[in-house]
Amino acid sequence: MTPTSNRALTRERLLLTAERLFAVHGIDAVSLRQISVAAGQRNNSAAQYHFGTKEDLIRAIFAFRLATINRRREEMVDVLVREGRTGDLRALTEAMVRPLAEQIDGGGSFYVRFLARVHQHAGASVYALPAMGVEGSSTRIGRMIGGALMHLPALVRRSRLQLGGSLAVHATADREQRVHEGMPEDVLPPLVFVADLVDAVVGIFSAPVSEETVASIVSTGCVVEEGWDALRSPGLAGSGPGTVAPTPTVSPEGSAGRFAAG
Repeated sequence: MTPTSNRALTRERLLLTAERLFAVHGIDAVSLRQISVAAGQRNNSAAQYHFGTKEDLIRAIFAFRLATINRRREEMVDVLVREGRTGDLRALTEAMVRPLAEQIDGGGSFYVRFLARVHQHAGASVYALPAMGVEGSSTRIGRMIGGALMHLPALVRRSRLQLGGSLAVHATADREQRVHEGMPEDVLPPLVFVADLVDAVVGIFSAPVSEETVASIVSTGCVVEEGWDALRSPGLAGSGPGTVAPTPTVSPEGSAGRFAAG
């Protein structure tokens, strides 16, 4: 075995060990030294030697995993584009969720739990992963889903993207944990789990904006785009009890937001 192949194997062993330890214990609870020892390295500084900082190691884990996830998601999105279904919210949401959920049943994966820990560490910000230089296909699909939600005010739209992405990650991480612990009675079959999770995330994305939410927006002085200002006038509640269904005029600025899903 050549020195280059030895280095590659050591690097991958460190990556997988770091992913597992971060997933189990959390980002802040694991040091580079602990990762080196757990990976069976005689040099306790091996993780630092190969990756530099903890942040660089986290980026390397994403790069290692996201190649497959991004490729799968891009394939699904390309099909939707060819079929003219870029406004199909459920199909877009499935393209967001399925590539991540498919990581679980390959066996031995800690990636989704690691991703959930990164979200916790970063405060679940919708900008957390892009700020780390980790965007991939999630940015493209986030823009497309945002485009399908243009009837919502921008601040609600951004919140819905964050909430939907968070549910996708944490529900999938929970399933990964249950699969890992061998609790089949608590785990839906893969196809059912994905279909049900997509339904739930679509529900978050597409829920009508209630009169209570509109009143909260107005009372807190949040800035809303043109078209939603009319809601300050009484008697303009929309199509059903407790809902509002205006057709706002919005600018592209900030229209899509980003969801924090890998």
